[in-house]
Amino acid sequence: MVSLVWVGFFGLVYTCLDIYAKDRYKKILYGYAAVVLGASVLIYLLPIHYYYDGEAVYTYGPSDIATYFFAVLFVLITLYQVIRHGDQMNPKRRSAVRTWMIVWIIAAATQFFNSRLLLVGYATALGMMILFFELENPEANLDRETGAFNSHALLEYMRQEYEKDHTFAVLLISLGQYQSSGLAIRQVEFVLRWIVKYLQSISGIKVFKNVERELVVVCPDEETLEHALEKIKERFEGAWNIEEDGKGGTVTLEPVYLIMPDSTVARGAEEVFHLFKYFKVENDKMGKDNTIRIDREMVREKRDREDMQERILAALTEDRIEVFYQPIYSTKKKCFVSAEALVRIRCADGSILPPGKFIPVAEQTGLISQLGETVFEKTCRFIKEQNPRQYGIEYIEVNLSVRQCETRDLAKTYIQIIQKYGVDPAMINLEITETASILARKILVENMQILIRQGVSFSLDDFGNGQSNLNYIVDMPVSIVKFDRDMSQAYFENKKAKFVMEAAMQMIHDMKLKIVSEGIETREQMETITELGIDYIQGYYFSKPIPEKEFLKFIRERNAF
Repeated sequence: MVSLVWVGFFGLVYTCLDIYAKDRYKKILYGYAAVVLGASVLIYLLPIHYYYDGEAVYTYGPSDIATYFFAVLFVLITLYQVIRHGDQMNPKRRSAVRTWMIVWIIAAATQFFNSRLLLVGYATALGMMILFFELENPEANLDRETGAFNSHALLEYMRQEYEKDHTFAVLLISLGQYQSSGLAIRQVEFVLRWIVKYLQSISGIKVFKNVERELVVVCPDEETLEHALEKIKERFEGAWNIEEDGKGGTVTLEPVYLIMPDSTVARGAEEVFHLFKYFKVENDKMGKDNTIRIDREMVREKRDREDMQERILAALTEDRIEVFYQPIYSTKKKCFVSAEALVRIRCADGSILPPGKFIPVAEQTGLISQLGETVFEKTCRFIKEQNPRQYGIEYIEVNLSVRQCETRDLAKTYIQIIQKYGVDPAMINLEITETASILARKILVENMQILIRQGVSFSLDDFGNGQSNLNYIVDMPVSIVKFDRDMSQAYFENKKAKFVMEAAMQMIHDMKLKIVSEGIETREQMETITELGIDYIQGYYFSKPIPEKEFLKFIRERNAF
């Protein structure tokens, strides 16, 4: 009878494996243990009566009632844990334990009211079988194709290691190239089987195969991983058999190794898989290396990038994208005739997010297109509502990202926005940067020609940064060329740069194009650039990028309107 209560207790302990793995929860389990010990003593001390009907012996009395009470108590606590903390449990464990407890309650209730039906022992055995087939069956954790542990076993193993605060090291061996190696499916299976067999011969490691047919090696520490990696790389320098008998030829593979020497860089098993997938994709894009070490700094940068991506998305959703304007001075007219529209993000606390932090992330994630379109629409709305032309502003420059320049429907989208606000297209000047792809350049030129026919003009931005060149000026139908800050500043610091800039200016003017010199910060620089014959000046000497209201005030005052 006492054994029945202990079965209920161990059922509870088994249930709590997923919930109370941390040290701070152990006191709770100790409390349950004290209860079961006290219950056992009480059941032994209470009187018990026996009844023999000629075929079987039945028990009844206070000890019998106490047994049912404590057994049902543990069953109910177990069910409570399953219901309350089920989301923290292994889904299969949750389902199996819940089924077992329900069967046990039904059996115990039936036997309590009809003592001749001895069902509790049968229900206990049935519950054990359910747990075995659902969770403890070794075959359920093995990959039949290779003999390695499967992805389910990998997830459960890592979860338990994290819950116990154990550190470990992980190596992922990606063999994606066999998919394009011409091997038949059967031959791929044999190759994987040979590889797994070799990996399992290395002491101190556990070998798994994930759902993407990659092999994952888990080691207790970095030292074991490095020792195993050395052996694995050496073995992969040789060939692998592609037939079971070794007579069907061989294949040489060059895997990509992703190494996580310290599991604490990830917050849990799921993030380990996510990090491996993320850095594998990033490496495939760059095509850089066949060995990637995932360290704490890489993970921090990735998290920062994802956090910034979420902040950009939130700003877009909550309409916290703002446009700041930097005035552009005409050296001929001696007044401000244009401005560059620059994107800013207003944080929820009212502060401004520096563009140097979010623009690189926006470019990497593709959000730069949405940001660019938002800035363009807000600029058109500003032109419509404030009519800056009345203060001498002839046009406003709006940046186009490289990604936008490569979009086929760019012209269509921007024309729709211009028409939506009834803006004179001549008030719009779009800044482009050099695009490396020939196809992208063709798409850009087509978009430019459509927009130019509508009255929009174009500038070539960042001339002098090593990307934009004179050939690009010849190819692109631009009307303005912008010397970037580095080129403008180099003019005052380097004689060679001075000659280059003067020569470039002469050629650009010979092509009947205008020039903007960016990054002018002092009066001396402004006067020198003016004497040089540059058409427009932009820089902190006049003004930093400022919000819409400040810009309007600046223009009214400085242009004397």
